[in-house]
Amino acid sequence: IRRTGPKDKVTGERRSVTYESRLRGSSLARLTEEARHDDRLRSGLRETSLRIAIRVLALVLVVAGGTSRAAAWDVVGHRQVADIAWARLNLKARMEIAAILRAGEPRFRPATDSEEDVRDAFRGAATFPDAIKQSKSALYEEIIAAMNARFFRSRGPDLSDSEDLRCKTWHYYDLPIRATGRHGPKESNALKALGLARSELQHLERTATPDRRMEWWWLAWVEHLTGDLHQPLHCASNYETLAGGDAGGNLFPIQDEDSHTPGRLHGYWDAGIRRAIAADSERDLSPATEDVSRRWIKEFSPSATDAGNLRVMGWIRTGATLAELIVYAGIEWDHAPTPDYAVAQIALCKRQAVLAGVRLAAILNETLGKQPRRGSRARA
Repeated sequence: IRRTGPKDKVTGERRSVTYESRLRGSSLARLTEEARHDDRLRSGLRETSLRIAIRVLALVLVVAGGTSRAAAWDVVGHRQVADIAWARLNLKARMEIAAILRAGEPRFRPATDSEEDVRDAFRGAATFPDAIKQSKSALYEEIIAAMNARFFRSRGPDLSDSEDLRCKTWHYYDLPIRATGRHGPKESNALKALGLARSELQHLERTATPDRRMEWWWLAWVEHLTGDLHQPLHCASNYETLAGGDAGGNLFPIQDEDSHTPGRLHGYWDAGIRRAIAADSERDLSPATEDVSRRWIKEFSPSATDAGNLRVMGWIRTGATLAELIVYAGIEWDHAPTPDYAVAQIALCKRQAVLAGVRLAAILNETLGKQPRRGSRARA
């Protein structure tokens, strides 16, 4: 098996043979083809499509060892992903992050210098990019507009469209699924934003006197976007029902089983990690964030190759595949998710949370956790 594949035409990245590319392996590819061409799936006999989706999910787990967009993973979900990452950080990375957290957005700073409070502040920072969608930042408000405009090349942000404001387009990268014709992602998107956040954080860290305030900004985005791009509906837009796509499930109505009121498929998946924690709790397992991290890492521990796969476009392609074969399988327009669908969601969300967390740790260990070279001057 080759470790690298052909270059991607859009990003220039070489595709690594990891979990993402193994999704296209022979056994799963056959099931994928069945799902795409099964007339029963297209005609609405969702019981059959759900069986296909569950078969696909089982193989996935084995192989792995104008609408305002909703947030990816809710607050609980982003905090859980961050906590899983913390459990995999080396000591140097934790020390650097502690220094960065003390300089950031005031309401997200650690209450004390204890590891418990620093870890909690790290979890909180992962939620900041969603918080600024609706509320002003005490520390970064003056830079948000310029940051937001950074990737709008052919035109500026449309000030009449709330989706073009406050870096909201940074949260997703929509690959078209079940589509005819050509559909591209937005010019401003999560792939570009995460690439920028990683490079800026690395650049700042390498300076003699890092700007901790700006490091916090980029750290929060690295945390958040790594989580976002492991939520399948932040990687795809479904064109099967709506000619303009369903905006990652934001335009796909469902009856939310929790409240029995009209909702959206995207919101249902945003709550997937929270729902998985609640399901564990019903089995008398601890819902405490750190206990969940330990339990899920043990249950869904990815291979070293998958954990270290930091090729973001590969994450996105996997997310779009999961959206097509699992998220949109077994769910009917404006109906409640079935119990079997909920079970499939919980299993997938646990796995995606762990994969996001260990990859976030790999990014931060690489960026913040390297020991200084011998002979170089250590920073205070």
